[in-house]
Amino acid sequence: MLGRRGGGRGEPVTTWQKIGAVAVGIIAGYLLGVAMMETVDMFYATPVTPTAVTLDTNAGQDSGATKAGGKTIHSVLTSNGSPYQNFQGRIMPKESNTKPAGNTIHSIFTCGGDYYQDFQSRIMYGTYKLVQRMPGGEKLTGFTRILHRMKPDELMDEIPTFRANPLHPQCDEWCDFPVADRPNAVKQWIDAAAKDPGMIKGAWILLLECDYVWMRPVQAPDAYDPRANGFQFMFDYIMPDHPNAVPFMVKLSGGRVDPKKIPQSGPAPVLIRYTELAALTPDWERVTADIEADPEAVKQLDWVREMYAWDIAVALHNVTLATETPPHSRLIAQPPHDLILGDAAMCHYTWGALYFENKKEIWRWEKRDFTSREVALKVPMLIMPPQPWKEGWVLQDNLPVTRELHDTMTAMIGQMNKAIASLPDLSNAPQRT
Repeated sequence: MLGRRGGGRGEPVTTWQKIGAVAVGIIAGYLLGVAMMETVDMFYATPVTPTAVTLDTNAGQDSGATKAGGKTIHSVLTSNGSPYQNFQGRIMPKESNTKPAGNTIHSIFTCGGDYYQDFQSRIMYGTYKLVQRMPGGEKLTGFTRILHRMKPDELMDEIPTFRANPLHPQCDEWCDFPVADRPNAVKQWIDAAAKDPGMIKGAWILLLECDYVWMRPVQAPDAYDPRANGFQFMFDYIMPDHPNAVPFMVKLSGGRVDPKKIPQSGPAPVLIRYTELAALTPDWERVTADIEADPEAVKQLDWVREMYAWDIAVALHNVTLATETPPHSRLIAQPPHDLILGDAAMCHYTWGALYFENKKEIWRWEKRDFTSREVALKVPMLIMPPQPWKEGWVLQDNLPVTRELHDTMTAMIGQMNKAIASLPDLSNAPQRT
């Protein structure tokens, strides 16, 4: 047409050409942005001094309150504050601080899973949950039952449980000394926690037994303070320096420990740092095995022989633990042997308490009465001590039932019943095979 230029029809723009144009624009914009940030960066430039990075195997040995483990690396980023470097620094992952507070406690206990222990375990864990709701109970941050049994039991869903493979599988049915598996079971848990540190929920580990009753929370010092020590209970029947025990203490320790420096304690109750527990457990396990392999040691050290193995391991590793006696023990009291709770957080009912009046039994609490499947899976309410207290009552050993002891027994059985009231009925669980 006259008066028109370029009258021919142009080629249509395809979709691929549009995509290409957009891509070129994005790339060009990115290159322009980088060039601008690099240009700005030159005006902010500051010198950087290179430094060597080393792995400090002695980390955490100074007196500071915050400790780092050996062979750890602290990453350092230098920046001159330019928009370019600020952008890069902001997209780096932030440090995650998951270290538990220094006064928190992860409680553990071992169990073979027989009905006798399961009855006790359910009550103990029930009272633990009661004291978690008390002031200070928020420091009780972890709990694990270490079950050394070939197969799971009925309590797996009720109590947080780690199952360890037992050294003596026959103990699933019956054996004369199942506690010989305890140090190996704890070692399996420690090994698992080394691979998965999230398993450890507290700065302290509190080793327990299933026949404890929590009355109030255990209070722990700051685990990150190197001046703070853990603590344990003094058992007066553990006597490492007794003339009959000394030869075995020397032999089992390889002559490396003075028997007089071996504590009169055992592996429960103990408040100890995880690192200390992990260090001494291999020797606890080894000495236990050495005792079991020595008929004379078994005969002499008897049913508390694994407790001696713990004490030797503590001494070999020079772990400092305050060994406390009632009424000033911060861990347990043992009624009826101990008349009052004192400073303790828990009761340990290792002995029964039978009340007699004029030589007639009028009340009894004896854990050995509760061994059946029925009472383990549907825990019955316990009979409370008779009220009010009456002068003249005596125990099975003919010692008087004092008012103080009666009040302690009443408080302990009452706390157990509070826990029992919250326990589910598991009697319909499948029969064990």
